[in-house]
Amino acid sequence: MAGTWWSRVFVILGVVLWGVWMLVPTFAGESTQSRLQAQASDAQAASESAQNKDEVVEAVKSQLSAAGIGSVKVRRGANDALLLDVGRASNEDEVVELMEKNFTEYEFFDDEDSDFLTFNPRTEWWESLMAESRISLGLDLQGGIDMTLDVQVDEAVISSVHRDVAPLKTLAADDSLSLADVRRARGEPVLLVRAADGVGDDAVRRFMTKRFDQYEFLNTREVDGAEYLAFGLLEIQAKSIGDRAVEQALETLRSRIDETGVKEPSIVLKGGNRINVQLPGIENIEQAVAAIGTTAVLDFMMVDEDADEASLDKGLLDAEDTLTPEQFNDDLYVSDWLVRQGKIDSKSRVMFEYEERGEMGDVRTRAIVVRDRVVLTGDDVNDASTAMNQYNEPYVALEFKPRGGKIFCDLTQENVGRRFAIVLDKKVRSAPVIREAICGGRASIELGVQDYNQGLTEASVLALVLRTGALPAPVEIGDVRTVGSSLGADAIAAGKRATAVGGVLVLLFMMIYYRAAGVVSCLALSFNIMLVMALLAGAGATLTLPGIAGIALTVGMAVDCNIIVYERIREELRLGKTTRSAVDSGFSNALTAVLDANITTFIAGVVLYTYGTGPIKGFSVTLMIGIVTTLFTGIFVSRTMMDFLTRKATTRLSI
Repeated sequence: MAGTWWSRVFVILGVVLWGVWMLVPTFAGESTQSRLQAQASDAQAASESAQNKDEVVEAVKSQLSAAGIGSVKVRRGANDALLLDVGRASNEDEVVELMEKNFTEYEFFDDEDSDFLTFNPRTEWWESLMAESRISLGLDLQGGIDMTLDVQVDEAVISSVHRDVAPLKTLAADDSLSLADVRRARGEPVLLVRAADGVGDDAVRRFMTKRFDQYEFLNTREVDGAEYLAFGLLEIQAKSIGDRAVEQALETLRSRIDETGVKEPSIVLKGGNRINVQLPGIENIEQAVAAIGTTAVLDFMMVDEDADEASLDKGLLDAEDTLTPEQFNDDLYVSDWLVRQGKIDSKSRVMFEYEERGEMGDVRTRAIVVRDRVVLTGDDVNDASTAMNQYNEPYVALEFKPRGGKIFCDLTQENVGRRFAIVLDKKVRSAPVIREAICGGRASIELGVQDYNQGLTEASVLALVLRTGALPAPVEIGDVRTVGSSLGADAIAAGKRATAVGGVLVLLFMMIYYRAAGVVSCLALSFNIMLVMALLAGAGATLTLPGIAGIALTVGMAVDCNIIVYERIREELRLGKTTRSAVDSGFSNALTAVLDANITTFIAGVVLYTYGTGPIKGFSVTLMIGIVTTLFTGIFVSRTMMDFLTRKATTRLSI
């Protein structure tokens, strides 16, 4: 074999030391069950937005306030770092000096790309030498939530069509085309256009072809006694919108789940419009659904102060008597009906405030007429966090982006004394009166919840979804299953027991049947398993039950490699060769068979990884890693140890 004996020994020792270094963070200091409990606690604390009740954060705020620089915003960042937003007027050097003096457990990190002053927890010098990655446990081993979400792509398409109504009216006016009405057909991706008196249908069709070529003319329809031209969204355009909605939903969900602090989540497209989400360490289904399933479309709209409330109340009573229950419970349908009945202006719409009332669910409490024009959206929000007002009631504090802050400043300057509505997912959250111009780029959403804990939870979830952006379409929660952490611990114990029993039986067989050579294979096998675990840790892989099965299979394959070699050595010894010559010939002649068997199995692993999902991929990853380590230990490590045993020409090999 190429290379001197000592050079090979140094290579093996180097690999052993690397493997131990990689595995220390995974196994040192705490048991598997302790890690399970710690991960679950960390994720639960993050999902409850612990940053707002953080004692250290409160202490920092108190110290800054005492020093006369209390305008600095303080919050937690990744890895328990403290992020300080000093704004424009504060003295950064003074803040850094105060922090280094009073909070010695944190050290300043100068990040030129960040808008915040970052202070990371101090670590011991030896901690920086430790490997950062470790083996994470999958859902089946540490417990958690597994849910399937259905993205309502039809709603995304219909919403896209609805957003075209206002631009269509504007462009028609720019082209001097008079239209009597433009609306979206109920439940369809279809625009209904009614020309004004004296305007021909051909003119409308030419306008739509020129300005909205993504629509095609379908037919004429009679709606509420009037004739409309129906233009449907092209199928290819609808498919494109649906595909983008699923992709955006996938990215938005990833952002939201990352914000909760859940470790090693899995968010994958399951096929079609379905997304599979696995949240290890989380057991609160209601909270997970609230954080993931909230669409979080935020709109700011001006209240129509000219609306006649008496006429609105009478119109709502008439609507309840006239419409079916399904139609009356549809806010958009009720609003369109009131416009057609002349109860509200055609450029306004009715939206409702809701209140949760136990088993009755969300109940309408107040109708508010707003101008049908969105002046600000959630896209204009830069940050959202939970805060407390003077009555110790939680609310959501918003910070706008520069463009949004200017629009909000101009809006409040021009409308002092008027109301604006804050609308979340088509429901009015609040409609405060503008007392004065608000030009600081900040606003707030009052939740109106009496129970403190419920209000804090709602505020935390709302701040989370506003920070990470709105879903492009509603998601429907499909299958939901929970795996308890105790079940995960039982699975780990069973996996350990099965692997240990199987490994011990294999080792005993090898030592009894092959004697001294069997001891060599046992050492190589132990080294093999350690190397598999080290590579998994280095890759930051997630260990699952199928992964444990892959490791158990590696044990069998590694022994098979040694058996092929040892049987060839026996054949050479029976031919009368010396021990040293038999070992050389045995390894050389068996190499082809060993490579053929392992390469073909590796190809099967590649196919499993390429076309498989979830557990199949976990199994294939450990299988392929095991094949690589088996070739290294079975050919290189075993050969080095056998060369050591037969280093003298007169040595007799016990095999």
